[in-house]
Amino acid sequence: MLVSHAFTPQPVCAPARAMLQTGQYQNRTGVYRNGIPLPPDVPTLAHHFTAAGYQTGYIGKWHLAGTDSAPVPPHLRGGYDYWLAADVVEFISDAYDARLYDGDGAEVRLPGYRADAYVDAAIRWLAQPRQAPFFLFLSLIEPHHQNTRDDYPAPAGYADRYADRWTPPDLAALGGSTSEHLAGYWAWSSGWTRRSAGCWTR
Repeated sequence: MLVSHAFTPQPVCAPARAMLQTGQYQNRTGVYRNGIPLPPDVPTLAHHFTAAGYQTGYIGKWHLAGTDSAPVPPHLRGGYDYWLAADVVEFISDAYDARLYDGDGAEVRLPGYRADAYVDAAIRWLAQPRQAPFFLFLSLIEPHHQNTRDDYPAPAGYADRYADRWTPPDLAALGGSTSEHLAGYWAWSSGWTRRSAGCWTR
């Protein structure tokens, strides 16, 4: 399925994720700010796909359990069968230190740049032979800031390519550290799509 025209009615991370998983506004799910777990009895995409006979998988940032850096317990995973995720990814990993938790709650370290490592993990899952149809939810964090510092790390070699990139006037007028982060932001957003485009055509 390709969603080509979409927007989020909620700019805050966890409430937006709850809406994606449930199709419900925050006043229905109770997830109206970060740090509030999605109630286990609220049906998610995984529940609906499972009921239709699909195998389900989740890879990446979840942010719907309220566990922050601890593994997400099975009852707070939204009904997904396969699990390689963390509640708040930026609390346990970095751009070149990708970590997630598997279905048993064991830490898994993934090689390379975090976004690429997650995509590679998704490709490995997709490549597994299976009898049933499948649904995989891949949740990348980039170009989100790191949370542990004021930074938007780009893949190695990409930030320099965008060091002198034009800054939109509305952002330039804000001052602050915006200009320091644009190279990393532009490098990530253009670099990831260029590097990963071939992955999805295999």
